[in-house]
Amino acid sequence: MPLPFLYQIRFYGDCQAFPNARGLQVVTRQQDVTMKNVQVLMGLVTVATCACSKDEKKESSLPEGSFAGQTYYVVEAGDLERSESLLRGSGAIVFASPLNAIASQDNFALEFTVNDGGTLGLVTHANNALEQGLTVQFERAGTELVAILNADGAGTDDHALSGIDASGPVALAIDVHNNETPAHVLIWNAVNGSWEEDAALYNSESDADAPGQGKALLWGLVLRDAELKSVTRSAAKFTE
Repeated sequence: MPLPFLYQIRFYGDCQAFPNARGLQVVTRQQDVTMKNVQVLMGLVTVATCACSKDEKKESSLPEGSFAGQTYYVVEAGDLERSESLLRGSGAIVFASPLNAIASQDNFALEFTVNDGGTLGLVTHANNALEQGLTVQFERAGTELVAILNADGAGTDDHALSGIDASGPVALAIDVHNNETPAHVLIWNAVNGSWEEDAALYNSESDADAPGQGKALLWGLVLRDAELKSVTRSAAKFTE
């Protein structure tokens, strides 16, 4: 006999079994539900729970470390040398502490060096595999450092950061406003300490629009023949 039944089931967690969402979310309106429908629904939840449990075990076995006082997991080991104060070589990490919201505004301060032809990528608002996020990538060509934004499978053209000598240490501050559509990205020379739009070395609203937004809550770094000395996350430097 059909029964009037209102149900709302939500299963949260960072589960790669469902890469398009943080876990499983099944929400239905009030409707007539038979016992067969209930059994099917319970089966779905059981499968999802098992899949996520396996994935959580897999994640917990990943190498873990701490850098600049922040815990991270290794996404790609490569030849990455890791210590509390230095990351060197090629590889990728995702930090354990999530961003405040998908629609957050954050600043990321980086101190790094890149070998000629190497790159350093800041990935924000991504999942625990550093997918579905917005990437701000820095690439060295001689003494020049160029910035490229990638999201949703698309990217911007290279944009040279004026006044930056990429043959030595670089200190940048990057604002990512993922609450805007597309995301608003500003890059400053951190040495100057000025956070206005007109002081930015790169402003996606005037130089080249970001190709999209990040869709999740984690962030991390991808190194290719690079050395990272420091990274900090804080509230956005510029607010509109």
